[in-house]
Amino acid sequence: MVDRLERLINLVIALRETRRPLTVDAINERVAGYEGDRTDAWRRMFERDKADLRDLGVPLRTERVDRFDETLGYRIDPADYDLPDITFEPAELTALALAVQLTGLGDEAAPGLDKLAVGADLPGTTRGVGRLPLELGLDAPNRGTLTDALLERRRVRFAYRRPADVGEATTTRRVEPHALLHHRGRWYLRGHDLDRGALRTFRLDRIEGTVRLTGEAGAFVIPDEAPDPREVVPGADLDPVDAVVLADAEIAWTVARRARGAGEAADRPGWRRFTIRVTDPESFVSWVLDQGPAIEVVQPTDLRARVITHLQGLLG
Repeated sequence: MVDRLERLINLVIALRETRRPLTVDAINERVAGYEGDRTDAWRRMFERDKADLRDLGVPLRTERVDRFDETLGYRIDPADYDLPDITFEPAELTALALAVQLTGLGDEAAPGLDKLAVGADLPGTTRGVGRLPLELGLDAPNRGTLTDALLERRRVRFAYRRPADVGEATTTRRVEPHALLHHRGRWYLRGHDLDRGALRTFRLDRIEGTVRLTGEAGAFVIPDEAPDPREVVPGADLDPVDAVVLADAEIAWTVARRARGAGEAADRPGWRRFTIRVTDPESFVSWVLDQGPAIEVVQPTDLRARVITHLQGLLG
């Protein structure tokens, strides 16, 4: 089954590529996700999708199919929708190649990046980036459901586990979603917590189980101003710090992927000392805990203290 986001994308592509407006019947027949009987429910779904596209700024036009026919159809004029030609500076091309590499699609996108580089008269600019061992999670559980909730302005309910809740039951949260933010490899939900009567931020990887949509569509108004990640994501405005860690030979290769260089021999037999640049302390502490007793944070003292606090919580 085609989900709602995929259906909207299919609709945009079809209306962007058509040379003449598509009638409702044509959309029903040709666009994936709209096939089926022309029921009242189907019509309401299509009307919601049109409204969502316009809310997102897509220039959806309603026009006569031709000058001899009063039948109306829909299309997206490429002149209104497409971006103008873009020229890149060397640093911009490198940043784009780096972003593509983070998605895991570096090999597939390489020909396109090469064309952009040649078009900017900068051949070869992006090729070295593809060899960097970079990883970044661009998806998260329940992101699709929360995207639907944002588009439909519907309330959601989910079980949530805070960092301080180690070993304890989760709490049920009822939220009006305002925004989804991706920051330093993690997804966050920003919204109005109905039980606490205030804006709150939730990490998607701390949501337990399935997010459920509740109530009717259009139940609340989303603020026009987009949230600033530095204000809503913990640690987003912190300056990077260098952490010194000791790692057992068993996981030294894993730590080396995050560290500067291959490290150096430590005082403990078989252990190595590494320096790691930390931009997200919370994420760093979670990663350290995942490695178990084969790693120890030496400096800085505040990061070491965070790790100790979490371990004490696990031990009860």
